[in-house]
Amino acid sequence: MKSAMKIRPSLKLYFFITMVLLGSVMTIGLSMLTVNYFIDGLDRGLNGVMRELVMTTDVQDGHPANFADFQIASRWQDTPVIIQQRFDSPPTEENDLLKSKDQKSFFSLPTNLYFIAMIRNQAGEPRYISKIMLDKFTPQHKAKPHLSRFYWIIITAVLVITMFACLLIILMRKVAKPVESLRDWAKALNHENVQLPPPDFTYNELNTLATIIQSSLNSVNGSLAREKNFLSYASHELRTPISVIRSNVDLLRRLCGQTKMTEKQQITLARIERAGLTMSDLTDTLLWLSHNDEQPVPMERVQLDEKVQQLSSELVYLLNSKEVEVNVQVDNFAFNTARTACHIVLSNLIRNAYQHTQQGLVDVIQKGSCVTIINTAAQDENTENIPNLGKSTHSLGYGLGLQLSEKIIHRHGWQYEVIDQPGCYQVKVDFQAAK
Repeated sequence: MKSAMKIRPSLKLYFFITMVLLGSVMTIGLSMLTVNYFIDGLDRGLNGVMRELVMTTDVQDGHPANFADFQIASRWQDTPVIIQQRFDSPPTEENDLLKSKDQKSFFSLPTNLYFIAMIRNQAGEPRYISKIMLDKFTPQHKAKPHLSRFYWIIITAVLVITMFACLLIILMRKVAKPVESLRDWAKALNHENVQLPPPDFTYNELNTLATIIQSSLNSVNGSLAREKNFLSYASHELRTPISVIRSNVDLLRRLCGQTKMTEKQQITLARIERAGLTMSDLTDTLLWLSHNDEQPVPMERVQLDEKVQQLSSELVYLLNSKEVEVNVQVDNFAFNTARTACHIVLSNLIRNAYQHTQQGLVDVIQKGSCVTIINTAAQDENTENIPNLGKSTHSLGYGLGLQLSEKIIHRHGWQYEVIDQPGCYQVKVDFQAAK
């Protein structure tokens, strides 16, 4: 449930958010850098004007000179009082422009500006040149109400980021469309169209990836075809020698019926007969699984209660030398189903219960289309030696026959339930459950 509720990360969304954040950071950073360069340029221009005025203006101690709002003094004490108040000490570095300002916020214009610099004239004498720009002396123009520069900055930034995001979306769609086409093409691949040449996905990397996907699927498809053919051929070829073995065992039993056999001979003959029956069921299962899924399955009338009783009796030899009691309960029920598949599943389930119950009780209960097999005290010390055959083995018991039965159940859409508890193993199959 947690994995189903987990939000899957989207590469497209991740790329979009990353690029928008990167663009926003770059826009803000470059804007601040531009403002800094602009102010630095104004300061350099003002410093150049001050240098020219110092070189062309003569001043005496106690008699500072004023020119175009600039005041030039030969001593610090001759500078304006407000300059001395704004700056704690005179500038010591030559051509170093010091400034002070009154500003309400970072985004508002400064109201008052104060500049001071120490520049040497042609004779090498220090001169202190200052400039004061007060807001009350700035000409006031009546204008229409307008937004502050702070809001203009925000509006401009939003517009720039929006334009950048729109261009990014267009670019992403252009790049993502071939990727989505590759995804749809890969999802639609099957054994019929996997041999067809892949379409062009615009970009060389995507075309290479499509070729790799097709090659991998062709390899897997070829392996499955070879395994399926081998399964079909091997199972079909095994039916003949198995039939010969069973018929000869039957003939041998009839011939030996005329003469009395020893107990050892009877045990050996019964063992051969049981092995032949087991191999016959296994080959039928393999042949059934090798059939094409798309081929229609013939439906036949099956008397389920008789089938359960028949298999329970035929496989009872598996309980020889065991302290096991078998309880078979059936109801009269007939229905249309795949006869061979039903026979294989029931045979494997009952065989599994008989084989792996060393002592205790085996209940085979049939009610309608539902068959329940319960083997009590099935998990004993002997079951620990049964090899682990994987996850599918635990879902339907032990052995290869049970794994094949599970595949048949899935193919026909029958419903099954497994309850595995200490001392009790229960399997329930409903042969009429729809997919």
